[in-house]
Amino acid sequence: MRAPVVTVVEQFEHSAAPADPDASLAERISCAKIRYLTQLALGLSEESMDLLTSVTDRLRAAEGALGDPLTADLGFD
Repeated sequence: MRAPVVTVVEQFEHSAAPADPDASLAERISCAKIRYLTQLALGLSEESMDLLTSVTDRLRAAEGALGDPLTADLGFD
């Protein structure tokens, strides 16, 4: 399974009120699925983001796309 190709599309907004820079960046992601996931993650706490990153690393390790982060320091990878 190949990872989706993600490109950021330049888009200029003219608004009197400053926009959330993270939301503005998320809107510029061209891959709809990645854009949707990014928008869902906006506003999460740092602890929640760390948990999601940890789960993602473990899933990628299970797929064989990444060394297992829990055993990498032990030399099993």
